[in-house]
Order: sequence, then structure tokens, then C-alpha cells
Amino acid sequence: MKTYSLLAYTRRPTSRQEANNDDIAASMHLAIRERADGNWRALNDNYGILFAAAVPVDQAPKSACGAATAGQYIVDREHTDAVNGDAPSDAIAYNALMPGVDLVLKSLVDPYLFRMRDGTFGVAATRTNRGGQPDGSECDSLLLVTSDDLLTYTQWGQLKFKTQGGVHRPAIRFREEEEDYEISWVTDEGEIWHAITDDLIEPTQSGQPLDCARVPLWWHAFFDPDVYDPDRFNIPDCVPGNTISLSVSEMEQLIDRFGHIYNTATWAPRQLIPSEVESEQEAQEALDPLTQVRAKLRYSDDSMTTRAVDWNLDELHELAEELASGSLETGDQWQLSGVIRQEKYPVPFAEGRADPSIFAWEWNGEPMFLFIATDDTDGNCIDPHHGRTHMPLRTASSIYELSDQARAEEQEIDLLTCGDLNSEGRAMTGCFWAPELHVINGRLSILFMPSFDGEPDENGETHTDMWTGRCHIMQLKQDEDGNDLDPRVPENWTVPEPIVRADGGILNPVQQISLDMTVIQDDDHWYYAWQQVGSIWCAPFDPEHPARLTGEPRQIVLPEFAWDNMIAEGPNAIVHDGTIFMLYSGSSVGIDYTTGLAMAPAGVDADLSDPENWTKLDYPLQKSSIYNGSWQLGTGHGMWSYDEDGNLLYVFHAAKYEHGEYRGRYTVVRRVHWSEQGLPVLDMQRHEELDPAFARVVMDITVD
Repeated sequence: MKTYSLLAYTRRPTSRQEANNDDIAASMHLAIRERADGNWRALNDNYGILFAAAVPVDQAPKSACGAATAGQYIVDREHTDAVNGDAPSDAIAYNALMPGVDLVLKSLVDPYLFRMRDGTFGVAATRTNRGGQPDGSECDSLLLVTSDDLLTYTQWGQLKFKTQGGVHRPAIRFREEEEDYEISWVTDEGEIWHAITDDLIEPTQSGQPLDCARVPLWWHAFFDPDVYDPDRFNIPDCVPGNTISLSVSEMEQLIDRFGHIYNTATWAPRQLIPSEVESEQEAQEALDPLTQVRAKLRYSDDSMTTRAVDWNLDELHELAEELASGSLETGDQWQLSGVIRQEKYPVPFAEGRADPSIFAWEWNGEPMFLFIATDDTDGNCIDPHHGRTHMPLRTASSIYELSDQARAEEQEIDLLTCGDLNSEGRAMTGCFWAPELHVINGRLSILFMPSFDGEPDENGETHTDMWTGRCHIMQLKQDEDGNDLDPRVPENWTVPEPIVRADGGILNPVQQISLDMTVIQDDDHWYYAWQQVGSIWCAPFDPEHPARLTGEPRQIVLPEFAWDNMIAEGPNAIVHDGTIFMLYSGSSVGIDYTTGLAMAPAGVDADLSDPENWTKLDYPLQKSSIYNGSWQLGTGHGMWSYDEDGNLLYVFHAAKYEHGEYRGRYTVVRRVHWSEQGLPVLDMQRHEELDPAFARVVMDITVD
């Protein structure tokens, strides 16, 4: 049977600018050996795929750990005194964990791939503190992870041994004749020890350490010293683990998930037209539908999509004349040529605009695109322009016309400015963060976070304080006939109102600040999802009364990995093929920003405020990487949208980083592809989306 070789490895850290800091380097990477030349091909752009799950502190009750789904099977806990004096946090009282206080990030080194008894995969590794420094677990245990396909992972925690001599470079193999697992490792003194067990999972869950012993010298042959030689592999900064064999189907799954999907074919579906018409107008009407025919595109993973085509109107006019003249007969063949439409959006799309929201809407029957975002000029999103905080809105009849290149910034309208009052009579003096456009109960709405002045400083002066920020809603007014007023007129919007709990209390009683609110609609069920306590929370609301929740807020997504460290924010969701896909952003704002994905079932009355109904990827869906030939850093806080042709868009921001300095964020607009595995692809490059050689298509037309 044909097989392929797969390498597990970590990397030596290089720089944040190359998406390879300590957090990313200390994770399991994967590479496949090419059959053509024997070289190793790094998957996922030489970025981590398996990251160690965070560990809750010992004072965190199970009831508070519901959103810690990656580490749900980990039984050991971090000692509170090993974190800081703040643990446990006040979030515990609300059945939640505070990242960095109640939840401790981890990393891993020395990953070792092996086959489980049933042929699936296992990973043994040394768990470390975040960034690769020892956390004490290496004294007597290894980290055990299993996977059906190396696409998703189950982390079981620490497999312990009766030793304090050190467990490094662990290796596991299943012995078919003995029907057991042999585990080996290197001690602090460089000796090789081993243990035997029939089951790996049970002792990991029970916490009972396994008996172990030093192995004889002749047994050292089990360790292949060359496998740890990075010169064997042509991967930058590679720290090799080990290699295993893969079947062709296993290899193809990995490449489809962690490789680059690219366009392999295009075509236009055959069309039929009538042979007889009564007039030129009838001929034109018969051919008009041809202009709406979309090309079909196939990709390397066997996924498909469609795109609009700019059809040759001269050829279409000639066909119309032939049809109107009566010269066409049943069975005649005709061809119409065209070029697949691939709008190229400028990058940056909008300078100094972060947390962007582009919304396709109809204003009383007139198509309109609206663009709203956080003003992040020069990286100051709290009080930009020397305190002249504002909420800028752009409108246009096309996506491109919203861009800086189209000079749309000159036409911006400030819906709000510093000092405007909310419904409580409080002056909103800063931030106006993450404004999102939604239609709620038939009304165009904006969700956003303003901030207010904090306590006076030593000079008795007050300044806006981001920690006072709270999620607000404002809605477009309608006339007495139910028609929407002009959204470009600030007075046509309601006074911003803070969104409160069902009992009228603030959303975040732990830290006060709540932000990045979005709407999730699942059939007739409406939910808000937002960020507070460094994580995503969710609660139901009544769309007729959108300023008040109808259920208790619950924590649904925690940042459990080094790649989304310390924060999960900016949620935005879409329903596709029976699944809710919710994007969220992790890591701190800047060049390390990443995009994660959480999924829940749609249309089955699942409680979306229950973390058990959400599944998240173990690795980022999008991260800093080379895109169209240039590094694009700090990608995140995206929103799903649609273009003029109905194509799904991903609108997000990236970090502006010049000469070693972070200089704020800018908006990017990109089309989304759906892979054969059913996941959104957010980083498909232009030539991958459409091979230039396949851009021209021909439609075969048969006279019926």
C-alpha cells in the first residue's frame, strides 16, 4: 500500500513579524514529505496545529469551567499560588473563568506521533509553561492527546509515572503482539526509562501513576538519534520530533485542511433557448437570463463554487438578431464567451479603520452598502484626533465605492461625536468601538461600545476611560408608514441605549466593560454574543425589546491556547449548511492578532448560550501570513458580508506595521471559499481563487 511520511516538530522562535514567537513555536507543527523530490513540505504555512490546552486553577469549580472545552478532560489543576495573588477572580461567582487569572496558558515541546490500538493517532509531548519554559509537569508526566484524523484533537492531560527523575522526549508505541503500549522517555540524567500499560486514557483520567524502570543499554536502539537532527529536514527553524507513515487518504485530508486549496477548472453550464420568438423584444427577453448565468469553479480539494461572469454583449446581441430573424432551428449550437468576474479590492481598503462592518442593505427598495468601523488613526482607538472621537459612516452603491481609493473617506458622515448623550443622559466621550450593523426586528441597528469619563486625576481633570465602556444599541427611525428614514442623517437614529441584563443590571458585573457585541439569529431565536472578562459571552434577547436580555449571560468561548492567549473577542456569526460559524479574534490587538472559529448546530433549537453546544478549532482559522506576496500581520475582528453578486465576504482588519512600529489597523475585504470539508477559507489568494488560465469561459447554447 502506498504511504507517505509525516513529521511532527516544533520550531525555534524567531520573531512576531514572522508569526513565530514563543507562543507559536512551542506547538506541534506538521510536515509531509514530497514524493517527487523527497523534500519536506510544512503544512499550515509552517504554523502550529496542536497547542496545549490551558489549565484551570485549583480553586476553580467545575461549574465555572464549562467554556474550557479544549481542556474539558484535563483533571489536574494549577496551584493558585503559582499564578498570582488575584486567583480566583470574581468571575468564578458567575460560573466563569478569567483568562490569565483562573486559567493558565500552556505550551508543549518534543511532540511524538504514534498510532493508537485502533489505528487512530496519539500524541505524546512535554507540557510547559506558555512559551516553552518548564512548568514542573516534566518531572513525572507527559501530555497525552488523541485524534481520529489529526484535524481535531482531544487533550486528556498528564499521564503520570512513579518517578521524579524527569520525563523528556517521550515516545509511545503500540506493541501488537503484546497488545499494550510501551512508553519511553529520557530522564534528567540522560537515561532512558520506560513503562508498560494496556490503556493510556484510564490512568490519565484517574491520575494514578504508572510503574516505570530504567531500560537496559541494548534497548537504546529503540531511539533513533538521527530523527532529532534538523539537518534531515529542509524546514526553517525546525526542531524535529518524529515521523510516522500515513495512508493516501490521511495525507489528502491533511493537505486539504492545512495546505493551500487552488482552482483547477472552470466552466459554464449548457443553456437552452427557444427557436421561435415573435419580436426583437421577445428575443431579448428570452436571452436576458443568459447574462445571469454563473460559471462553476472546481478546486484541488474537489470543492465547488460559482462566480458571476461578464459575458460578451456583442456576441449576445448577434445571437439576439439571429433569433429575432427566425434563422435559428431546433438543434442549432451557439457559443457565448465571457470572463469570470473577480473584483480586486484595494489593500488597505480603508486606513485607520478597525473592527469593520460592511452591510448590504436595501433602503426602501434601493440597494445600499454601508461601512462603519472603529476609528484607529495612528493606533489610538480610545480618543483619536486629540479627543474628537466619532462614529464615521460611509454609504455607496458598491463595495469598491466605500474604499479610500474611491475617496469615500471624504464623504464620511459622523453619526455620533464626542460628548453626545446616551439614553441615561451620560456624555459618551470615547471609543465608539466595534460598531456593527444588523437588522433587528426589521429595523437597521448599530451595536457598539462608547466609553465615559472616569474618575478625576490628581489635577481634578477627567478623561475618557475605556473600562467604563458598555454595549449600546441605536436604531434607525421609521416613518408612520414603516419606511426607513435616511441612515445618512444622524438625527434619524435613536439615542444610544445601554444593553442590560434581564434584571436591569449591567452586562459585566466583574469588570464593568462589555464590548464587541453581535447578533446571532437561529430561526426564531435571537441571541447577543459579546466580549467581557476576556472571553465570549452569549444570552438570548427579544428583538422587539433589543436593549434588554431575556436570559442569563453565559461564557461560551475561552482563550485556551497560546495562539489566542488572554482574550477572545469580536464574535460574528453566519449560518451555512446547518451550522452556525462564529468567528472570534484572539491574542492582544496588534501584530499577533488571530482569528478563531467556533461552531454550533443551527435549526435544532440548541441553546446557544450553553458552551456545550459549541465546538471550536484547536488552531486559528486565519493568522498572520504571507498573502499575495506580502506579510499581512495581526488579522482579525472580522465580519461576514456579501458583495453585489451575492458572494460571501470576510471584512476584517490587519495591523499596520512599519519600521518595527505598530501604527494602528486598516480594513481588508476578501471573498470567502467553502472547502470540501465544510470550513470557510479566509486566506485564499487571488491566483488560488481563480487561475488566470481559467478566467475565460464559454457557454454552449442549444436551440430548443
